[in-house]
Amino acid sequence: MRLRIALACCVVLAGLVAVAQAPSAPRAKTEARYAGGFRPDACRWPREARQKQISACCQMDLEIDASGFVVRGEGECTDPMFLEPTLRCLSAQQFIPATHNGRPVSDIQHLEYEWRATTPPGRDLCNTLKTS
Repeated sequence: MRLRIALACCVVLAGLVAVAQAPSAPRAKTEARYAGGFRPDACRWPREARQKQISACCQMDLEIDASGFVVRGEGECTDPMFLEPTLRCLSAQQFIPATHNGRPVSDIQHLEYEWRATTPPGRDLCNTLKTS
């Protein structure tokens, strides 16, 4: 009887050890996210657009490295004069990097960035880019 109890305890203990050492299920990949801390000195409105009260939307693809910094970016804007200021602005921001299996990785992140000269006009500025 004692031998059966001892064997049963060994089997249970071996099972617990095996479960503890088994690799966990792979965690889902996450996307990079804006970390906050807006830097307005890097996000200056294009002078001509400010004078004419022009608004624009830019759809950007940013490569964000494992440290959370933009290393490359490209995109298109409803008004081309906003592309360079948008790249400069987003490159100055910090992001929480994407992860894969819990580790930070470099990843491409798609963002929409709006420049509004006035209060929202009731239309989506980015819709023009989405349908073209």
